[in-house]
Amino acid sequence: MKRHYWILLILILGFTSCQFMGPIDVNIERKNVEVNSNDIIGTWKMDKFSYEYLSEIKNDSIVLTFKPNNKFEMNNSQNLFDREINNGISTGTWKIIEQYNTKKIKLNFDKSNITTDLEIYKLKNNYQLWYFLSDPDTGERIRFLK
Repeated sequence: MKRHYWILLILILGFTSCQFMGPIDVNIERKNVEVNSNDIIGTWKMDKFSYEYLSEIKNDSIVLTFKPNNKFEMNNSQNLFDREINNGISTGTWKIIEQYNTKKIKLNFDKSNITTDLEIYKLKNNYQLWYFLSDPDTGERIRFLK
């Protein structure tokens, strides 16, 4: 009888694992997203959920602006991708790249010579930019919405 419980437990864990369930929203496009520079140019705000994984500042304060000349500016964010919000301004260049059937925005920061990739997702007609702070299965991510 105990063996049946173990088998049932293994099946339940297998069916509810993150690999089986897919992304948080099953309608979000992650592969082969059609996007061009005009879809990206403009102002993007970090969503409120993303602040859960950052430093003490929990207000709605981070904005990422993509300019037509392939420059970007991000406020309160010199160390954003290291989980820290501060009063610094980050600037640099950006470009859309493709890697393994996914589209990404490569950010090249001016002062630090660091590059960061933001994954481009699409839900209906709205694009989203995601950066995972650790394993995507943990849900620790930063997301920007236009």
